[in-house]
Amino acid sequence: MASQTDARQSEYTTYAPPGEKCRKCQRTFKRLETCRRVAIERASAGPSADRYEHAECPR
Repeated sequence: MASQTDARQSEYTTYAPPGEKCRKCQRTFKRLETCRRVAIERASAGPSADRYEHAECPR
């Protein structure tokens, strides 16, 4: 389980901030619902953009 929650990875299991929506289905996460945080690399030199998605998206 530790490897799934390691913040040094580009994708790991966590909780989304309040009001955050799944990048796949656009549904708002429920309180304390686990999700996957995915760091999306940008083409520019800026920082990566974080996106959240359901571990098993209910689309």
